[in-house]
Amino acid sequence: MIHIVEINEQNRAHAWFAFDEQDFIRKVRVDHGQQPGIVIHAQTTASQLPAESAAETLATQYGWDTPLYRADYLLGRGVYQIEAVSELRACLAAVASASDFRIYPDDDTAADELDRDPLFKSKQGYEAGRKLRAQLVEMEVIAEDF
Repeated sequence: MIHIVEINEQNRAHAWFAFDEQDFIRKVRVDHGQQPGIVIHAQTTASQLPAESAAETLATQYGWDTPLYRADYLLGRGVYQIEAVSELRACLAAVASASDFRIYPDDDTAADELDRDPLFKSKQGYEAGRKLRAQLVEMEVIAEDF
């Protein structure tokens, strides 16, 4: 189980989990893919782009059928490159766009970091720690404190 904590610019915390890498990617696409004009991850070619876009320029630079990658959170909005970008890396960049964030690769790490991570002891991170703790209790990873 992957545990994620995001804190936005308004200092609102959101704790969530993913069962595995593919579930993480799917959930990030749903949660972060709602902004108009933002692409989390795409692979295309200049010939597949709409005519009014920068297709001609990209075709001149790379050719019409060269694979192009776009990952707005990672590369910048609307930037294409020929070096491959993994969908996981693009999704991690989307999560990292939050004001602050934590990603824990498993239950034990998330539980251990509740007491270790200075973020959860700070004013900014108190709500985040509380939400992560509640998530871990609900999932029976840790016992509820009384």
